[in-house]
Amino acid sequence: MPTTPETSELSADYLRRLADVQPSDLPPELDLFDESTARRGIRLNKAAYSLKDAHQRDLFANDEEAWMEQFGLTDGERALVRARDWIGLWRGGMSIYVMVKLSGVTNTPLPEIGRQMRESG
Repeated sequence: MPTTPETSELSADYLRRLADVQPSDLPPELDLFDESTARRGIRLNKAAYSLKDAHQRDLFANDEEAWMEQFGLTDGERALVRARDWIGLWRGGMSIYVMVKLSGVTNTPLPEIGRQMRESG
């Protein structure tokens, strides 16, 4: 596995062991949530996880842009949140566990998230 800015702080031994367990025969269309995806979604996950706190939920309700700003979300990440693009958020690295927190403050039922993911095909 080549060293990239997102892996530069990881030891060579860790990267070698990670490469040993990474599946190599998965279909390219599979939406695999792996360590790389999770690392890519660190800002999204921190933002969504913050919604466990009442003051963060209030900020989201009153000024969604300010809520996103405090986590340094990129323009692309902000667009995904604004659009409630659940499959895009997943592909951007948002864990399903924190996605539930975001779905709660946006009043998006879980079946709707599932529908979007199924239809993304």
